[in-house]
Amino acid sequence: MNEMSVKTPENLQELINCLKDIHEDTWLISGGTDLIIQLRKRNIFSGVIIDLMGIKELDYIREEEKFIKIGSATTLTRISENEIVKKYAPALQRGASRVGSTQIRNRGTIAGNIANSSPCADTVPPLMAMGGLVRVANGKGNIEEKTLDEVIIGSGKNNLKKDEAIIEIVVPKIKKNYNSAFTKLGSRRAVTISKINAAAVIKFNYEREIVEKARVFLGALGAKTFRSQIAEKALINKKPSKQLLTDFSNALTKQVDMAIEGRKSRPYKREAIKGVAHDIYLQLFEDKALGGSQ
Repeated sequence: MNEMSVKTPENLQELINCLKDIHEDTWLISGGTDLIIQLRKRNIFSGVIIDLMGIKELDYIREEEKFIKIGSATTLTRISENEIVKKYAPALQRGASRVGSTQIRNRGTIAGNIANSSPCADTVPPLMAMGGLVRVANGKGNIEEKTLDEVIIGSGKNNLKKDEAIIEIVVPKIKKNYNSAFTKLGSRRAVTISKINAAAVIKFNYEREIVEKARVFLGALGAKTFRSQIAEKALINKKPSKQLLTDFSNALTKQVDMAIEGRKSRPYKREAIKGVAHDIYLQLFEDKALGGSQ
């Protein structure tokens, strides 16, 4: 008789012990909002599930001098409501607050978003734009730091080994003279999967009144979130103006044409990206202080 068993480690050492004995029919969950659906779709009714959500030492948001550290068992709701995240990682706060429904945010985690590797995951573009990292533990007790680009390799595919688990997300703080933005476009206001999402981080030079640096990342336009150097070039060394908004919008439209050439969704998305450009622009330049922190 096929059986599905669940392991619920209560601390990091117990998790490592579970990872030592892992096999092909083992799945890790940190929220489980996507995995259970996938198991049902594939008619998988036997194996082992390792649930990270009971590990209290992985449920935290900590502020350090240059970083915010988020445990892999921290829910999206906690992240979206946390004052430290709002102050030092506003794009991530916005991304976390827009994931799915209230019920999903109450259960889901950033670690699950990353490991599931959906092209439309709402927390991935802001994390990539901010240079976020993940810390991964394996069955030998070793802990390694990786970029999101190293972990996420395609739609529903990650580069984690079978005995590896994400235990922490490391987010660089937004510095003085920097600002960040996130927006998404879906088919409805609530419980919506992104048709396009985007995040940006800029550094503003006050003396010259220009954008000095820019990082722009787009999701739901390919197998994984990717960086748009075309959009960045449209922003760098430019002053905030109506012309800059037009140039930024045109650059993103060109990026859509390049990313999904020949797809049926291209006509819709090349128009929709103009609204995304407008939202990102308003967030980046909504005030003179640009939201920078000390």
